[in-house]
Amino acid sequence: MLYLAPEVKIQKEKWIKISGIGLSLALLYLAIRGVKPELVLETLRRLDIKMLFIPVFFVLIASFLSAAKWSKIVGYGVSVKETFVSLIIGLFINNVLPARIGEIVRAYVLAKKRAIPFSYSFSTVIIDRFFDLVGLLLLVFVFFPRTGLPLWISKLLVGFVGFMVLGVIILISAGKDTVFSYIIEKITKKGKKCSGKIVSRIREIHKNVRRINSPVSLAYISFISFFQWLCMSFSLYMVIKSFGISINPFYVPFVCAFLNIGITLPSSPGYVGLYQFLLVYLLSIFDVPKHEGFSVSIIYHATWYFPYTFLGAIFFVSEHLGFKELYSLKDDKAT
Repeated sequence: MLYLAPEVKIQKEKWIKISGIGLSLALLYLAIRGVKPELVLETLRRLDIKMLFIPVFFVLIASFLSAAKWSKIVGYGVSVKETFVSLIIGLFINNVLPARIGEIVRAYVLAKKRAIPFSYSFSTVIIDRFFDLVGLLLLVFVFFPRTGLPLWISKLLVGFVGFMVLGVIILISAGKDTVFSYIIEKITKKGKKCSGKIVSRIREIHKNVRRINSPVSLAYISFISFFQWLCMSFSLYMVIKSFGISINPFYVPFVCAFLNIGITLPSSPGYVGLYQFLLVYLLSIFDVPKHEGFSVSIIYHATWYFPYTFLGAIFFVSEHLGFKELYSLKDDKAT
């Protein structure tokens, strides 16, 4: 592992934050470019506020399913309640801090709650995020639109399918004792100072993958992920309906899947700008006018941003955490 001096790390993190915020501002501009403010206001006035409890409810159901999926991956008697609290805290951190350390934080919170090794906890987060991608791709395949799509989306889809197949092969291989022994032997022979830490983390990943490596477990976790994202899709559809906007409901899961794949790009806290650009563009493919798509992006964004932030702040305080403590994780835990 390449060692970076502290001042180099600080500069690198600074430029990552600046580039993420800069990208978000640029994409926000593109999302609203050419949109007349009066049309956006007119669309927002059509919003049926009484319907908004439905998308918020399904966002929370999706969060519960995500926690159940992660609980299954972690094992060791870890309850859904424990993974739910840790997950929401991680989402809260991603909403309010620019460093995108939410995944590290949720692993840390769970490790602290259950006194399990951080390396093991973090390995379960990596596997959990992989299955998120599996669920999103299943959503794309089940609800793939027959209408013409931009060429770049088709190419991106092919790339993600290849990535998923490769990931499944690696996941299955990682559970094999022979593969594990071979990797450990290669790392040990190199004799680097950090080899002990690397071996420890690989051992934790191997132990976890071997436990969930049966076809039944993999299928079960994949289906939980699928229904998790289906709930988020229904939430998006209900936001669209609350404006009285007409769209084929079978297109919405496809939009939701690509939206959540796209927000893996660097951006500002809470994906502001990036979220608006992607949702406006994806809805425009299915003939939703830009001013309506932008209005939908504002409200749909709010249906998960504010619940995650509100609940996350409560859990953050109840777990006696501090922002200074979390920032230190980047060096003390994640490297």
